[in-house]
Amino acid sequence: MRTKTAILSIAELTAEDLPRLRNVFDALPGVEKIDFSLERSVAVIDFDPGQSHIDDFLRAALKAGFKVL
Repeated sequence: MRTKTAILSIAELTAEDLPRLRNVFDALPGVEKIDFSLERSVAVIDFDPGQSHIDDFLRAALKAGFKVL
């Protein structure tokens, strides 16, 4: 299986946001791995492109109340 990596810039990402944001992304199909960088304010998501698309992650983050840059 070939995975893709989505890198989302999320405004004002804090350590307190990480568990909720991880749950938001984990709920989507095909998610393999999720990493965060607080220094760069990004989420890095490895996923199966046959099951999800980067737009799905953008929509999920926005719906959860995060501002995606």
